[in-house]
Amino acid sequence: SNLGNALKAAGALDEAIAAYERAIALRPDFAEAHSNLAFALRDKKRLREALAYCRMAIDLRSDYAEGYVNLGLVLQDLGDVEGAVVALRRALAIDDSFVVAHSNLIFALDLLPGVGFDEQQSERRRWGEKHAARFAPVGGAHYSNTADPERRLRIGYVSADFKRHSAAYCFGPLLRRHDRERFAVACYSGVAVEDDLTQEFRSRADLWRPTLGMTDEALAEQIRKDAIDILVDLSGHSGGNRLLTFARKPAPVQITAWGHANGTGLATIDYLFSDPVHIPVSMRSLFAETIYDLPCLITYEAPSDAPAVAPLPALERGAITFGCFNRLAKVTEPVLALWARILHAVPGSRLMLKDGALSDETARAYVNGSLTRHGVAEERIVLKGGTPQRDHLQAFSEIDIALDPFPQNGGISTYDALWMGVPVVAMTGDSGSSRVAGAILHAVGLRDWVTADEDRYADLAVGKAGDHEELARLRTTLRAQVAGSVAGDPIRYTRAVEDAYRTIWRRWCVGDRP
Repeated sequence: SNLGNALKAAGALDEAIAAYERAIALRPDFAEAHSNLAFALRDKKRLREALAYCRMAIDLRSDYAEGYVNLGLVLQDLGDVEGAVVALRRALAIDDSFVVAHSNLIFALDLLPGVGFDEQQSERRRWGEKHAARFAPVGGAHYSNTADPERRLRIGYVSADFKRHSAAYCFGPLLRRHDRERFAVACYSGVAVEDDLTQEFRSRADLWRPTLGMTDEALAEQIRKDAIDILVDLSGHSGGNRLLTFARKPAPVQITAWGHANGTGLATIDYLFSDPVHIPVSMRSLFAETIYDLPCLITYEAPSDAPAVAPLPALERGAITFGCFNRLAKVTEPVLALWARILHAVPGSRLMLKDGALSDETARAYVNGSLTRHGVAEERIVLKGGTPQRDHLQAFSEIDIALDPFPQNGGISTYDALWMGVPVVAMTGDSGSSRVAGAILHAVGLRDWVTADEDRYADLAVGKAGDHEELARLRTTLRAQVAGSVAGDPIRYTRAVEDAYRTIWRRWCVGDRP
């Protein structure tokens, strides 16, 4: 089983699975091996098998907290977010000090319908009080950083996602474009299996420090020695985060941004980068961090080999194809129910979903079963699994209108659709995670594609589907419209971020701190 863990960490999933299976053969009552096998199968998108082994693990050990965490993550991947939350709460009932389980619960609550800003931030505050508060410097931290407001600043970025990962597509454009005369860039990388994007980020950093195996205290001490001025968390409560390093306040200014930018609950993180649509002013008092507005929550760097925009498929097919290329975990039962309403209202229309999880038969059965229960014929449902990025973008040529999921919206996937000429119907809700797509659409000048409740969302989708001429026009202009906005221009966006760093640093130098 430990051999399997080492192989999995090295990215050798097939060999890891074989090791776990051997462990189970040697000791059939070994709950940890069942759970570890489930997690490896999850990474292989073999979700039906993963779910079975999760259940075997907790049948063998009813008090096995980690087994419940793995069960929660598999259920989340399958779209059963409510079941995931139940499993994660069970893990915390067994072991309330299980910090990773608590972060996973926070992430799952961001996906759960009906959970708003208040509950999301309350759970984050509980996390901070339970796991992080005891590490805050007593009497405040003291720093040797020179309080010169105009000097070259040392910016430290902390992430486990310096690799081909959705978070890297959010922060990568900045790392490529920093003004190195004004800013030195240090990257603290928790990547286990590096790839070509890791190597690119490493080549662009002034300082690169691998952090795997480092304790949070050791990492905090290293950041202090590196004299980082502004330390930026790129993970939030997503996997591989080092929030307990930030709890120790190793840098004078600490910011959370981009990777999972819904707040952390840590009193030691000073700022959260956002925008006025993503976090309305009326909600900001709920956050542990001070909100600092950028031109948009995230920017977009189009892949250099992005395919050309294809003609509107409805012109040839004669009917609309709706689509969603987000993670299946975001496509909850209420989302599918609303999309079924839209399909019923648009004659001849169909729905295409695309995600790596849909390579698994259980996931496909979940989607097909839900939609057919709502009266949608199976021939109107098109399901596609994961593909390389260029093929993923090319698949947008088959859809006319993208439907954004809720309560957790698409981020980079929203930009991908727009770049390929596909407009997106979005709904803003009562949480940061439910306002990302709306923020993007506002920032690029598509406010008329955003609404605020389910009935208007359905009416908007149906109304837009009826105007093929306007859809065809948008198809040819959206790419230029995105590129012409600050949000879709990584150079202008990076300058805005750097201006934010400078403003925040000047505040620190004169003692104006959150």
